Amino acid sequence: MGDAPTPLLEVAALEKQFPGVHALHNIDLTLNQGEVLAVVGENGAGKSTLMKILAGVHTPDAGTIRIEGREVRIQSVRDAQAHGIALIHQELNLADNLDIAANIFLGNESHKAGFIDHRQIHAKAAGHLERVGLNFSTDTIVADLTIGHQQLVEIAKALSVDARIIIMDEPTSSLSQAESATLFKVVNDLRSQGISIIYISHRLGEGMELADRVVVLR
Repeated sequence: MGDAPTPLLEVAALEKQFPGVHALHNIDLTLNQGEVLAVVGENGAGKSTLMKILAGVHTPDAGTIRIEGREVRIQSVRDAQAHGIALIHQELNLADNLDIAANIFLGNESHKAGFIDHRQIHAKAAGHLERVGLNFSTDTIVADLTIGHQQLVEIAKALSVDARIIIMDEPTSSLSQAESATLFKVVNDLRSQGISIIYISHRLGEGMELADRVVVLR
């Protein structure tokens, strides 16, 4: 038998303290390519802190993070994006007065002759919407979308920066049953494309239904 493939992501002995709170203690985690990993646990277990460290929002006090076996330092959101990691927050981070295409490429716009290339942005955005199964015009204003559809725009936004690891923080907390079913289908489609998903939830049954593995934080 050959050696097991190197995990896409490895976390070892991660520690994080805030004033008066030991948020993470000696956390280990692995994630393989094309895997859906559910991270479950009660409120206060450190799920969101762990994911914010991976996404560059917080920096760890100790421990190591490896991408494809190579140790990396993630000190900002841009660092995380450079390593192919994107976090979709529970509170969606969209500008609801802008259209879908502008939201997907906000801060990463294509330029032509010194000006934003709106035609290229809308063309690229349409391709990302197709990947998440969202059948809307790219010039639709985000405020006109349901929460479920806005979440798919967030996933398209993650794909636009070539994310290989997408972290979803309590993604079904504000969704209807039908919207949750749509989200599950998108997650399965992304897995089939080789994209890895870290799926944070306090609902163990949801994690068991969707994920390849479940990790419980206490």
